[in-house]
Amino acid sequence: MQSVFIELTKYIFAFLMAFYVLSAYRGAIIHKEEKRKGIYIQQYLIIFAIHFLGYYVLYIMKNDVKYIGFYFVQLIYLIVFIAFYYILYPKASRLLVNNMCMLMSVGFIMIARLNFDKCVKQFVIAVLGTVIMFLVPWLIKSVKSFRNFGWLYCVAGLVLLCAVLLGNKVYGANLTLSIGAFSVQPAEFVKILYVMFVASMFNKSTTFKQTCIVTVFAALHVIILVLSTDLGAALIFFVVYIAMLYIATRKLSYAGAGLLAGAGASVVAYKLFSHVRARVVVWRNPWEYIDTSGYQICQSLFAIGMGSWFGYGLCQGMPDKIPVAEKDFMFSAITEEFGLIFSISLFLVCLNNLILMMNIASRCKTLFYRLVAVGLGVTYGVQVFLTVGGAIKFIPMTGVTLPFVSYGGSSILSSLIMFALINGMYNMRQDEGDRKDGRKQKTTQTKKKAKRAE
Repeated sequence: MQSVFIELTKYIFAFLMAFYVLSAYRGAIIHKEEKRKGIYIQQYLIIFAIHFLGYYVLYIMKNDVKYIGFYFVQLIYLIVFIAFYYILYPKASRLLVNNMCMLMSVGFIMIARLNFDKCVKQFVIAVLGTVIMFLVPWLIKSVKSFRNFGWLYCVAGLVLLCAVLLGNKVYGANLTLSIGAFSVQPAEFVKILYVMFVASMFNKSTTFKQTCIVTVFAALHVIILVLSTDLGAALIFFVVYIAMLYIATRKLSYAGAGLLAGAGASVVAYKLFSHVRARVVVWRNPWEYIDTSGYQICQSLFAIGMGSWFGYGLCQGMPDKIPVAEKDFMFSAITEEFGLIFSISLFLVCLNNLILMMNIASRCKTLFYRLVAVGLGVTYGVQVFLTVGGAIKFIPMTGVTLPFVSYGGSSILSSLIMFALINGMYNMRQDEGDRKDGRKQKTTQTKKKAKRAE
């Protein structure tokens, strides 16, 4: 009976996730908030259903009551998170909040399946990050001078990245700083500072001189990351700058020159750095190095292929055979046990987030906020692309995490802050719309009174 139930859950997970994606995209094309309420209810039901079913299967397969206790703690967190965010910020994008809760729920289930202790740590950091997340939209609305601290963002970011050069090496790359018993990955937070720096500088001016200055300091960020062998972050910073450069200046020539410079720098990096060449060689033919440097990507491809459409079932596969699966190859681990339908749907949820972010950016009237929204949106989108692309061998491995899903305290904390910033800008946009409607209503009422007086 138990085996029949586990077999059945494979299909339930896939169909629930597919229905969630459908509701997310329906919500994205509906503009009236009143019509979205039914969609929100559907999303809540699916999120809680997947979360409950995942932990129930873990409890059955692991035969350990701690999974039940941990489930209820997470359930309370999700309910409080959704309720408090709605109470504090009723004008926030609830679609973004719901997508974030869905991604975190899937991440908690899969990390708990791979390593329970790491999931507890991830959950604690998520709770602390949520407290910070509640404050960010209020700060954006209250403090208007954020746009004036460009050089402060730049100096802080460069100092943190330089400190990483002296930090601990993780799988051959300088990624973390150790503070007592804790380790932090500064590049995750520098991404936000970097976006704020570029937005602040272009908000002041988009002249050729200013563009050259910003380009030099943006390139300095990328160079330090390359020297730290953090290639994934370096690529994210580069693409984000090109996108923000084009949005700020509206000049294709600048963007084209940036892309050509990036292509040239890639060739130079390939010639100068052995770790770059190693990544490319393994990407081209991982099977030749399956016993050494190609082992990780080969195991990832095995996991995806063996998962097929509906997966082996939770706790039925062998995702732990993939080295560092909970960080770099969470997409592969999920595909093996939940199937391609589920993992593709998960990717579409991430794509839905990107669409919502770009929509918010397009409606921001202030250049600074528009650039920040674009920068954070592109940061998120490129990170998802690099993670999934690396897992399926579409591009070389870059070692970046899948936001909200993969294990990593710095990753989930920075992702929560990024989404809070985006939602803060959405709130401001809604407030501007309400003020306009109020002025229109007053004008209409004044005209009606004037007509009556006549």
